[in-house]
Amino acid sequence: MNDFPKKMREKIKQYSKKEYLDGYIKTEFLTDDGDADIFLRIHNKDELFDSRTLYHQTDLLTDIYQFIENKTSMLDSDIQIQLHIIGVDFNSKEKELIRHLIKEHYAIELYKAQKKYIKYQTKMIFLACIGIASLIGYAFLAFYSSTLFFLEVFSFLFSFALWESFDSIIYTLSDIKNERSQITQNLLLTVDFSEKEQE
Repeated sequence: MNDFPKKMREKIKQYSKKEYLDGYIKTEFLTDDGDADIFLRIHNKDELFDSRTLYHQTDLLTDIYQFIENKTSMLDSDIQIQLHIIGVDFNSKEKELIRHLIKEHYAIELYKAQKKYIKYQTKMIFLACIGIASLIGYAFLAFYSSTLFFLEVFSFLFSFALWESFDSIIYTLSDIKNERSQITQNLLLTVDFSEKEQE
């Protein structure tokens, strides 16, 4: 008998519990003062810098940002994060460059998220206005006209516009707010360097 579906349900139940995630985060990330530590071990500078970028366009590898985001996505957005880069002796100029590149990357991501938020907020306001105007038009026609066609048009317009407006508020805007909080958290992380792992 195939008990795989049962095992799946058990694992989903086990790993979906808040206690499990809280315990994992506390063990893996959190310090005594409630901040979070993330450790990135590298063997040479080529593992950090994107060799295709030069001069003022120098950047870190996308894998580095992906690593940061994979780790921080599990943390509450009000936790201060410290990224520890371990294994290479960077000079002071390189350290400042790395800190600058991380901040610049997440500043740009925050700018894009804010633009997206404003775009959807404008769309939501526009749809809400159309919905309210259509509702007023529907009410006016319901009292003063017996033209069924226009009643149906206004009924469809206010239903669709208000539904899309509420959908934007409930789902899209709240998702972008969460995304914005996570990006801001990454923007505010501090970077520490060490040649050797701490014992």
